[in-house]
Amino acid sequence: MPSRGVRGATTTDENTAEAILRETRRLLALMIHLNGIKPDDVASVIFSTTRDLTAEYPALAARQLGWLDTALLCGHEMDVPGGLPRCIRVLVNWNTDTPGHDLVHVYLRGARNLRPDKATLPPVNDDELDNWIDHQVTAWQDQKSAKKEKRMSVVAFQGEHGAYSEQAVFQHFGQEVASLPCYAFEGIFAAVESREADFGLLPVENSVAGSINRAFDLLLEHDLRVWGEVLLRVRHNLMAPPGTSLDDVTTVRSHPQALAQCERWINQHGLKAVTWYDTAGSAKELAAAPEPGVAAIASSLAAETYGLEILASGIEDLTWNYTRFFVVGRGDPPISGNAKTSLVFAVTHEPGSLVACLNEFSSRGINLTKIESRPRRNRPWHYVFYLDFDGHWQDPSCQQALVGLLTRAAFVKHLGSYPAAEMPTENADVGQSELLQI
Repeated sequence: MPSRGVRGATTTDENTAEAILRETRRLLALMIHLNGIKPDDVASVIFSTTRDLTAEYPALAARQLGWLDTALLCGHEMDVPGGLPRCIRVLVNWNTDTPGHDLVHVYLRGARNLRPDKATLPPVNDDELDNWIDHQVTAWQDQKSAKKEKRMSVVAFQGEHGAYSEQAVFQHFGQEVASLPCYAFEGIFAAVESREADFGLLPVENSVAGSINRAFDLLLEHDLRVWGEVLLRVRHNLMAPPGTSLDDVTTVRSHPQALAQCERWINQHGLKAVTWYDTAGSAKELAAAPEPGVAAIASSLAAETYGLEILASGIEDLTWNYTRFFVVGRGDPPISGNAKTSLVFAVTHEPGSLVACLNEFSSRGINLTKIESRPRRNRPWHYVFYLDFDGHWQDPSCQQALVGLLTRAAFVKHLGSYPAAEMPTENADVGQSELLQI
């Protein structure tokens, strides 16, 4: 089927979005009705305007009339002395067998002067045309609102469904969110950067095992910002297929870290510990292929996700087991109260350089909540320092400290200023036996 060009042009009285869209809608509606153009037969549409029309792209009018999947192009025309002001031109590339001499080109308002031979159009019922335009615009607005209402935020996390990371997703964002599992931490960053996910949840620190080094390396390598932090109380649970009793269990599977955190309980019950690639993964595979006497250690969410029964809950050796997560996203989060800031910096290899950098904060009464060193991969025996402090980077005292840091450090990277998570209070309940191990 050949493609033919249907041309049209119109003018507006003013450079406003309302005027541009109104006149473009009427122009397109006439071109559609006088030629019998169907959206599926339109290959593309090219819009051009004089340079005095800047308030809105006229192509939006085509979307409002239902051309949702059509390729649309917009551009400004070159200035021509004595040219027609506030003019909108349209070229519809239409796949049709209609002979060229039967095409109806539409020129309205002041644009009639461009083609006086096209100034007279076949008769049209103006009321019907206006009603059709109103109906199309209303349908477009309703569809847009419905998409906005249905759009759920997507949050990427590392692990299988039912992982502690997914539990932290729901704790922070609520249940009205779509969780996206990723095989590795790198997948979290890739999903957010590619806009497959709106946010990512990255575990950065455990109160028992310490910092997660790979997570901090990735924060340095990528340009995502920290939007928030989540503190998840890690409660380990022993689970097995329905019908299994605790007395039946002889072997337990889980991630090495989970097994280590439940070592006392496992030894007390005389169980054989078998390492698995993931806590939720151990639950998933046990549910898919049950084995007599085998149980898994994972989250309560994993038990719910895979239909396993919890035989014992809270079996971790230390009750104050928390994992800290960063919520990572594109751009900077909105300013909030009770803020915390994370950054990474490197110092020059000179005596007192680290102390001089830290004094920028202490001299202004800024509380540092974390500092940790990591090797610089491109410079052996040189280090970068990850730093958390109370306050937002836009607070006057914090700004002054950062300006001072910039003058002293070899480099500084701001990871984000975000709402600080509320610190847990369960430490008050730590038992005497646990205190002896600290």
